Amino acid sequence: MATRPKATPRLGLSGEPTALELERSLAAGLSPGRPLAAHFHAPEGMVLLREPAALSGFFAGSLSSLSIEEVFNHVLSGLRSGQLVVQHGEVQRSITFRDGQPVFAVSSVRHERLGAVVVQLGLITSEQLQRALAKVTPTQRIGAVLTREGFLSEANLYSAMTYLVREVVLNLFEMTEGSFLFLEGRPADGDSVKLQERIKDLVLQGMKRGEVVSRLRRRFPDETPVVAGPEAPPPGEEALFARAATDTTVGALRSAWEGSLYSFLIWVEARASDGALLLHPKSSASMPRRPSGTFVAPPPSVAPLGPEERFNVLLAQIHTALRLAGANPDLMRGFLESPQPGLETAYEGVELGPDGRVDVARIQRNVSSGGEALARAMTLEALDAFVSYALFSARNVLPGEMSERLLRSYRELQEGLS
Repeated sequence: MATRPKATPRLGLSGEPTALELERSLAAGLSPGRPLAAHFHAPEGMVLLREPAALSGFFAGSLSSLSIEEVFNHVLSGLRSGQLVVQHGEVQRSITFRDGQPVFAVSSVRHERLGAVVVQLGLITSEQLQRALAKVTPTQRIGAVLTREGFLSEANLYSAMTYLVREVVLNLFEMTEGSFLFLEGRPADGDSVKLQERIKDLVLQGMKRGEVVSRLRRRFPDETPVVAGPEAPPPGEEALFARAATDTTVGALRSAWEGSLYSFLIWVEARASDGALLLHPKSSASMPRRPSGTFVAPPPSVAPLGPEERFNVLLAQIHTALRLAGANPDLMRGFLESPQPGLETAYEGVELGPDGRVDVARIQRNVSSGGEALARAMTLEALDAFVSYALFSARNVLPGEMSERLLRSYRELQEGLS
């Protein structure tokens, strides 16, 4: 794995300035005319930010600590204005918010740039785009050139910008690795659009998209070998199938796809289903064989438990531990009889099973009015609250070692969900 670029402070003598030596990759975007202000968290670290006059605050972190959903919720709940920048490797996406609403977006991904979008939407031709790009300057951006040259009307430009902002927001939810920075401050009035759908609905769509991407990435890892099937490729997909004419991988095929990771994986799933693409998750060479050369079938794969079932398993373990310790496991029923505020609907009609489990499907039905993604999130929240209550109640009656073992299982489960 490549090492991360470093910044090394060079401390001067007392009263002298301190120099910060940056590797070239970090220094590339800096200029003497844009000074940086240091926000110290010494001795653990320091954050360097440019000094825009409108900056009133910031928060930053890693997507391994806070998910995109949590970052968005923080911006939306506070009706915050400012710029959210999310980066992983060479991919950088930036969303501008005004009072919690996304009004502008910029991306380093090629298919998420305005020129690619207007061609994709059929508003201009590729030839017109190339002619317009030749006239782009630091003061004349692509949108202005397209309208000035008569290639695009103002109305179509606005529609394309609205579509682009929406797509960049949705594609943010594909990102599970990287870092984020939110710079709070009132954005300029120019270059802003108004999305027609509610931002909460857009976030729910993004969460669903993220769930699908996560599921399909597990099913189709980048290293999965893939080859084109015997049938002729569907119209318009000849270039992709040419790449798969000889053995390649899902990851290599992805590099030729003009679109989001979500759309690519949906395409792979569809083509694998209809037999146009043949995928081989494992090579027969990797399967165990007896010394004599006779083939030994690999053990059947067991699907990992989902988080809902893992919560239920932990409830059953707590129930069993209470019984083995001579305590009354019915103390867990107290939570169901008087759920915490806000969980009354989730646990309506839900009873404790004889082994300590609960009817997860019933909980999901109780909270299903908000859509699939929201219902799942609320189900996990309800189960987490019940497990937390059960552990707290059991701690007073279980032996210390048994209680600690259950707590470790709970922490591992929470870490797996973060």
